[in-house]
Amino acid sequence: MSSWIVVSVAIPLSLGLGTSFTALRPGAIDWHRRLRKPKYNVPHEALLPLFAFLYTIGGIGAFLVCNEMILARNTPELVAARAGRLGLGFYWLGLTFTVFWPRLLAFGPSLKLALADMVVGGLFMFLAMIQFFRLTVVGGMLMLVCFASVTALGTWNAALVEIERSGLPM
Repeated sequence: MSSWIVVSVAIPLSLGLGTSFTALRPGAIDWHRRLRKPKYNVPHEALLPLFAFLYTIGGIGAFLVCNEMILARNTPELVAARAGRLGLGFYWLGLTFTVFWPRLLAFGPSLKLALADMVVGGLFMFLAMIQFFRLTVVGGMLMLVCFASVTALGTWNAALVEIERSGLPM
């Protein structure tokens, strides 16, 4: 089973970092400097490690759910299979939307599109978290951390949209 945890973490990590590296790498700071940011700004240097951490714990949570689906130790088999399929589906949809957020923020046509992407990704992460909790508390807690982080980044993105809309000086 140890090789499955490597796969469960490697796929989201490589997908996420591979897709968003051009926007988050340390040398790509120009877009971040140009933004008019709120006082609770996320430092550009913290974005890549933050996303690497999120993708890693999300992958570990997905592994725990897969493990519970296969073994059905703590839940009835039918509940485990249904909740696991739903949870993993929501997780992959949330991951897909979350993966594209840094690129939309850096290179997208508007901050509003990046915000919409993060809201939809956060919604799917929330739905995944509910299903993960039905199977394994640890997996649910890991998804709770992912959801809280996505919510914090979405709040920051919403503040960027509001600053852009109102034209307030920073």
